[in-house]
Amino acid sequence: MVLKYPEGKQIPLKAGADITKGQVVELTGDETVAPTGGASSKVIGVALIDAKAGENVTVITEGVVEVIAAGIIAAGDKVQSAAGGKVAKVTLGTDPDYNIIGIALTSASADGDKILVKLTL
Repeated sequence: MVLKYPEGKQIPLKAGADITKGQVVELTGDETVAPTGGASSKVIGVALIDAKAGENVTVITEGVVEVIAAGIIAAGDKVQSAAGGKVAKVTLGTDPDYNIIGIALTSASADGDKILVKLTL
């Protein structure tokens, strides 16, 4: 077996829909991703670049990324994917643990705020 992406921190994949850098993306097919439409267990990472459907897109799978919040999030909150490739606070005990994609390092006071998240995929 030959390793295709030895470190796996950045993976070149195919955009299955238009993607904007910073959007959380999920697998939608073989090596194909699209922005998340809500909480998903298929999240693979965050888009590093913009891409039109059918183009290649680099996806970050580890590290600290800047993403857009879907609402109020406090630093230290666990986050999951949300509609539009955004992130939302996880409600522990209500939301499934397997949807957690990271931990917020900065806070958001409203939908559309940019925050830093440490990915824990």
